[in-house]
Amino acid sequence: MKTTLRHFPSLLLLAAAAPLCAQDHDLRVATKKGASVWLQQETKMEQAIDMGGQQMDMGNATTTTIQATVVDVDAKGVATVEMKVARIQGSMTLPMMGDVEFDSLNPAPEAGDGGADDFGMPNLDAIGAAMASLAGNTFVVKIDARGEVVSMDGVEKVLDAARKKAGRMGSQMLGGQLNEGNVRRLAESLFGERPEQAVAVGGAWETSEKDKAGRNMQVVQKLKSTLAKASAEAFEVTVAGTVEKPAGTEPGKAAGDESEESAMAREMMSKMEMKNGKITGSAKYSRTDGFVVESASTMSMSITAPSPMGGDMAIDMTNRTTVKRVTEAAAQKAEPAKDAPAKEGEAKDGAAKGQDVKAGDKK
Repeated sequence: MKTTLRHFPSLLLLAAAAPLCAQDHDLRVATKKGASVWLQQETKMEQAIDMGGQQMDMGNATTTTIQATVVDVDAKGVATVEMKVARIQGSMTLPMMGDVEFDSLNPAPEAGDGGADDFGMPNLDAIGAAMASLAGNTFVVKIDARGEVVSMDGVEKVLDAARKKAGRMGSQMLGGQLNEGNVRRLAESLFGERPEQAVAVGGAWETSEKDKAGRNMQVVQKLKSTLAKASAEAFEVTVAGTVEKPAGTEPGKAAGDESEESAMAREMMSKMEMKNGKITGSAKYSRTDGFVVESASTMSMSITAPSPMGGDMAIDMTNRTTVKRVTEAAAQKAEPAKDAPAKEGEAKDGAAKGQDVKAGDKK
């Protein structure tokens, strides 16, 4: 009898927990007018290129800090959100051209008109200035209850200005960065992909979306999201899926873009073959304000395409993206230029102070 009594409370707790585990959760976006967060997205892209036996590496790392504020929510649950780009910083490694660094809070000297140099190579300073010029702009996006972007205002005008600053060749090289798809993905990361129907922990939902990865390249992402955890304060999701080249489509062309480089890029993409395209990730979302708390995803693929030098080239690509919340103070903290000489005693003091820097203040 004592044994039975000793375990009786535990049996009651298990019985009470069973209905909670099986409970269906409504995960549609539930946010309110005035809700606001500071978010930092870090994207790291690496490419290993084999061009007729010649090995090259290409990559970039970009950190974009935004303030997202809900200015309205209509009767259908569509939220109007202002995304203010407070800061953009990063670096790029361009094959046979060198490295480019940029930071909108610590800008480089004026880069000129973005034209090519005497050897026909893009102006690297202009490329950095073009990326940094995205900061200070505000995009107005409408996002529905499933987390999908309904509309975006002010995006193409900003991107066109950045392309002009980069110059004709520079804008071609920044095609993967200066495109509307990147802004759309940033907007959709605010609330994530939500299911239409309620889901229990362990339940899953699938999505398939044609994504414009660049101005001359399109892919199809097929994702399966699974509800891993749920509480009154937040829920967590895991994601796995594939990346494929869409069948029966040709790369698009920007209005008025008749350049030889663009035509060559479109021809290459039309003959491109893609394999081993995978996406994995996880995310946590607040059930208080609706916004993402943190997320991480990795996309990888192998590509074979005609080389501009003749023959084929093989590209192994990996793209890692994280999103996290930061404070306004951390978002606005500018770092000194790397090539700036340190003042006497500055390095020692800085190292000592670095031990007390909060995680949110780190780059």
